Amino acid sequence: MKLAPLLLGLLTALAGQDPIRTSFAVLASFDYVEGMKLPDEVTKMDGKTVTVGGFMMREVPGGGDVSQFLLINDACGCTGTPKMNEIVYCAMPEGQKTEIKTGVVKVTGTLYVGEQKEDGIVLGIYFMDVDSIQ
Repeated sequence: MKLAPLLLGLLTALAGQDPIRTSFAVLASFDYVEGMKLPDEVTKMDGKTVTVGGFMMREVPGGGDVSQFLLINDACGCTGTPKMNEIVYCAMPEGQKTEIKTGVVKVTGTLYVGEQKEDGIVLGIYFMDVDSIQ
């Protein structure tokens, strides 16, 4: 079948693509309401490797390196409470930790888009498995 080589070539090309560059201007471009259908411009990034810039924030108070952190909208200036679509919950690869860096950083990794609930409460809509931090 002639379609198989074409699909194999397409999959190979996609695997080698550069990360999708996005920003909180896109991720936070809508008024989030629990249970809503999220906009196509964010859902199309689900499961894709992306790069997004923002401020790092501890998920829980304390000191030292972390295996998980929040990436917060850099337009909010780290003041006030960010909206649900202004937060990306980031997880480092298993066994790795990072320091919380000051200023705006660029985080690259696999982005997962969609409401994640625990006990019926939405915890977040953006989650990332981190590949790198710059």
